[in-house]
Amino acid sequence: LEIGEATRRGLNNLSDEENKSFFSDIRNIYSSITKELIRTLPLNNDLLRHLQCLHPIMRHSKTSHISIMNIARSFPQMIIPDDIDRINAEWYIYQNEKIPNEWYEKTNEYHSIDYYWKNIFTIKTNTGTDKFIALSKLIKCVLSLSHGNADVERGFSENAFLLTDDRSLLSDASINGLRATRDGVKFFGNGKPHEVPITKALIDSIRNAHSRYCIDLEKRQQELLIKENLKKEQQIKNNCFIKKQNNLYDEQKSLHKNLTNIQKMIDEGTERLTKAISLKDFKEIETSLLLIEGGNKKLAMTNTHIVYNTNQLNQLRKKQKK
Repeated sequence: LEIGEATRRGLNNLSDEENKSFFSDIRNIYSSITKELIRTLPLNNDLLRHLQCLHPIMRHSKTSHISIMNIARSFPQMIIPDDIDRINAEWYIYQNEKIPNEWYEKTNEYHSIDYYWKNIFTIKTNTGTDKFIALSKLIKCVLSLSHGNADVERGFSENAFLLTDDRSLLSDASINGLRATRDGVKFFGNGKPHEVPITKALIDSIRNAHSRYCIDLEKRQQELLIKENLKKEQQIKNNCFIKKQNNLYDEQKSLHKNLTNIQKMIDEGTERLTKAISLKDFKEIETSLLLIEGGNKKLAMTNTHIVYNTNQLNQLRKKQKK
């Protein structure tokens, strides 16, 4: 192990056993650190390995084409098969494009990757259209990937700073506005409000702020009114549905009650017919047959009404589900 001179001199005051124990502990520390790095770092992440092709110096690499195609296939939610075919062709064009070194190099260092690709996407064809369409879509997807959750945590902290005890009722729009203002000051004035350049566009925006607020307020009121009207219409529909459903249920109960009475009438006619046959009372037999025949007719009509009533209920339920 290589150690600093001051440490080496300090070790001269230790015994051989202490020196041996010291170096052993150092090795164990380095070993533990290495194991933890291997465990936590995404060393086997293929996507991260392929992302190296986006670096300017990797443009002419033999593996860059394979890498960009693998990256494209890693975003199926954003990149459709037709885009993948176009990326394939556009990458070859990109490799053969004459790109100024100033787009990615500056004194003793490189420009940021987004600065480089922003310049790449400004390249036009002879007809004035963008040369890289599908490729720009893919690169923007890749560059929008978060490097971690630090930005999210920072956003939570800024929200907590804005939402004090006396500002706990701020709406989402107000919070977004405050965040946008804060970010604007940070971007245009390096975090110092007095250094934000006062432009004509900024002055016009401030002058029109109240009118835009009134327009937005009126728009929200209209949206609320529309929602209330829709809610009322839905309530009316629900009431009509409930009323129709209750009427059908009442009719169904009445039909079943009639069905019971008709069945009793048929049973009575059958009983009277049996007695009349045993007594050979032809007049009673005729009366019983008329009673049974009338009961059967009413039974058939009632069953038809019950089927119709059931169908009406089923149709009503289907409409309600829709």
